[in-house]
Amino acid sequence: MPSSSKRSIEDLEKQLLLKNKDLNEKYLEIETLLDLTNTINSLDDLDSLFFNVLTLSSSILNSSKGIILIKNEVSSIFDPVSVFNLEEENIKKQIFNTRSGFLKKLNKEKKTFVINEDDKFNHSLFESKYGLISPIINNNTLVGAIILLDKETRQGLEDFNDNDLKLIDSVSIQTSFAYQNVKLLESLKKSNQLNENIMSSITTGIIEINLFGEIGFVNKEALRLLNKEEEEIVGNHNMIIFEKNEPLIEIIQKVEIEQKRVFENEFILKANRKKISVNLSCSPVFDDEKNFSGIVIAIDDLSKINKVKSTFKKYVSKNIVDKLLESEDSLNLGGTESDVTILFSDIRGFTSMSEKLSPTQIVKLLNKYFQSMINVVFKYNGTLDKIVGDELMVLYGVPLKNPEDTDNSVKTAIEMFVQLDKFNDRIVKDGFKPFKIGIGINKGKAVSGNIGSEQQMNYTVIGDTINLGARLCSSAKSGEILISRAVKENISDKYNFKQIPSIEVKGKAKPIDIWLYKHKKKS
Repeated sequence: MPSSSKRSIEDLEKQLLLKNKDLNEKYLEIETLLDLTNTINSLDDLDSLFFNVLTLSSSILNSSKGIILIKNEVSSIFDPVSVFNLEEENIKKQIFNTRSGFLKKLNKEKKTFVINEDDKFNHSLFESKYGLISPIINNNTLVGAIILLDKETRQGLEDFNDNDLKLIDSVSIQTSFAYQNVKLLESLKKSNQLNENIMSSITTGIIEINLFGEIGFVNKEALRLLNKEEEEIVGNHNMIIFEKNEPLIEIIQKVEIEQKRVFENEFILKANRKKISVNLSCSPVFDDEKNFSGIVIAIDDLSKINKVKSTFKKYVSKNIVDKLLESEDSLNLGGTESDVTILFSDIRGFTSMSEKLSPTQIVKLLNKYFQSMINVVFKYNGTLDKIVGDELMVLYGVPLKNPEDTDNSVKTAIEMFVQLDKFNDRIVKDGFKPFKIGIGINKGKAVSGNIGSEQQMNYTVIGDTINLGARLCSSAKSGEILISRAVKENISDKYNFKQIPSIEVKGKAKPIDIWLYKHKKKS
């Protein structure tokens, strides 16, 4: 064989060997890339995702070190979330954002690029010469970066080439998809958890029944009402769970047939050996195609409502409580300007009186006194705003309005003195000195609403009208009711109020016109 032909065959063999080597390398890269794709697509948390992406990417491209940066959800800073073969403490001290450096370029171009030692890259921080930076994209927005550094070969460190760029580009695309999927999954988990938390925390009992009559969900309040554990209920047929509640089974069957909501007021629910009065709502559920898919039962425990109602009546009169419960719109909290009549009542000389009594005697006397006064307040539909020491502050016109509000405030004040006389007769017999009070009433605009913080709120009123009412009370002597012009103009003439010389009060430039009612004890 001629020598030239022999050399040609040898060259061809060398070329084939090189081609075969390249093909094997390509095959290994593709196989590794496929493994990486399968791995990251199977992950359901971001920490595992980023760790695997960085580890496998570094392995594929033989990079000696690497890092993944992810944008912080509450700022524009990119945080290191996975680090390979780098001093993590030094990295964490660095601030990464898209306003400058390699992230600025990555944010603008949104494609992988190679950097070398001549580029304006923070090589000293990463202790590197070469780098490959690839974006992580979510909804066309840069949310992260994969950074691989210093490719290792038998000849030493080398720059990354175009093949490396294409390979990491594929990894970047797969990572972006996986990131979106994990974020979506996390969002769904949070949403489901939020729904469960809401359903568990609400004070209405909720029971969901599926198309086959089985109970699919029950919240904590429903479990409490039924006096059962979740394991006893979920998955079982409603006829088994409610076997002792035949009227409830009949309601469920009626909703299944008619597919209309049924509401029962003061329904008697049997729970083991107990009977509970509840408001019960049984509603059909329909899917997106408007096909019947189940039932939701809502149960309100009336024993709680009645307890709240009873407690509320200790603070405002019974008819106000009943009206508020009839209509939610009647009580508009949160800060609104209203016409308000304000009554202040204060015990005169109480400090000197209390110095001669024991703390126990003071408390007992005050409780009996306040009970007498508050009964009168509620009789005329007043709202007890607060008790401060020996002073009462009473509102009329908020939270509910009445044309007789101002007139009622005066009736309250006059009857307070009548009841005070009776109270004094009783305590004098027990050896105590009689109580003496003065009252001031004003009318005008004031802001009413919840005042305080998220942890502690009080429904009250604030404004100049309230301040003047307090000043009138301070100016009233024992047995006196002082009212302002605004009050006098809104009450009937049947009351024996007489105008007296104007008084100067703190915060007012001009003297205030006032009218006086002097109480006289009946023999």
